Amino acid sequence: MAPTCVAGLGTSRARDGQGGGRPSSRPTPPAGVEHEAIGSAPVTPLATVPHPIVELAEAKAALRRRMRALRRERAPALRTAAGTAAVRHLAALLAVAPPGPLAVFAALPLEIDTEPVIASLVRAGRTVLLPRQEGRERPLAFHLFQPGDPLIPGPMGVPEPSPAAPRLRPASLLVPLLAFDREGRRLGYGAGFYDRTLAALRAGERPPLAIGLAFAFQEVERVPAGPADERLDGVLTDREWIDCRAVARKRGDETGADPARG
Repeated sequence: MAPTCVAGLGTSRARDGQGGGRPSSRPTPPAGVEHEAIGSAPVTPLATVPHPIVELAEAKAALRRRMRALRRERAPALRTAAGTAAVRHLAALLAVAPPGPLAVFAALPLEIDTEPVIASLVRAGRTVLLPRQEGRERPLAFHLFQPGDPLIPGPMGVPEPSPAAPRLRPASLLVPLLAFDREGRRLGYGAGFYDRTLAALRAGERPPLAIGLAFAFQEVERVPAGPADERLDGVLTDREWIDCRAVARKRGDETGADPARG
């Protein structure tokens, strides 16, 4: 497949939907609050009050910075070979994937090359879809794609299929990511497109299988995740196929924890 070359896709923030830094989500204390006291007990400055949402956002931001730096260092030399290596583990994924269209994504320069996977799926007779953005707060739409079809730059610069291509519902999705862990937690790029998309698809009949497609070096011990973060069912890397559902079940049995919760 030879996707249309789109200028400016080399930035690691192209999937983020962010043009710059976000304002801090910490509350700003009123003037003088750090000096107020009731009786002899000082009031804790609002900026230092722990808040789970703020702590989660900061943990994700720190991991994104670390994984972007690691990817800039390692991805250019590994990208093409890693995409080819991932194909060797595709049979294990297809053994558990339901029949029906399989969505992939057009990879950016610092992501694992998806062209070999797409070509292999087409040779295996699978229907391949690529995503299109339909609005900042809306789920992704998926359109039929064949190697050689033209791609056009989407709103964030990510290559997308033509809107004229047939739109289909995926039975499985291979999704991009910055980091993952073996229990299926996924760190995305921050705009929430895939979390919204997976939540919408999983709320309907025949919930699809969600598979991360990534370099093996993007694995971490544990991805910080909240209740709105959709879990992956598995991850396909250049090194192996990981059945995240089986890992989560096993660890849940060992610890007594609910494997469906992060």
